[in-house]
Amino acid sequence: MSVSEIQEDVLEKITYGFYIVTTRVGSEELSTRHKDYIAAGTVSWLMQSSFEPPMVTVAIQKDSDLNETIGRSKVFAVNILGKEDQPLINDFAGDSEIDKTHINGHKYLNGLKTGSPILERGLGYLECEVEEIVDTQGDHVLFIGKIVNNELKEPSYQPLHEWETGKHYGGFSGS
Repeated sequence: MSVSEIQEDVLEKITYGFYIVTTRVGSEELSTRHKDYIAAGTVSWLMQSSFEPPMVTVAIQKDSDLNETIGRSKVFAVNILGKEDQPLINDFAGDSEIDKTHINGHKYLNGLKTGSPILERGLGYLECEVEEIVDTQGDHVLFIGKIVNNELKEPSYQPLHEWETGKHYGGFSGS
């Protein structure tokens, strides 16, 4: 069955949040660059996949820079967005501009366990080490990550749900 055979409006009823996934790979692991490299992007397909050990699974588009970089670094961070952070989903939907302290104009720090960028904004984050990579027959790769560090930075924030934004993964609609 292909997407064209599935009613898109039914798939849009599956609830998702929005997250910014980040990673960093050292220059020694890259033949094409002479400095460390950071990749970041907006994702919505994330789920908890184990209690013990605590693990999450994130789906990353196969032809993305983020997919290649996580595949090399074997670590990533999930920056969990609150309703207050809605502007970040557009800021991280395309190519990233990175300097020593900012990604797309947003301040970050390096994660304590993985070195993956942790955004200053957001209600919390998870730092993960890749346990397994599942190369699906579809257009996304699944990265299963063991949580090695986390923080709930803004306990009073509510998570940002996709349906609250007017945006739908698979082609953003709305603004």
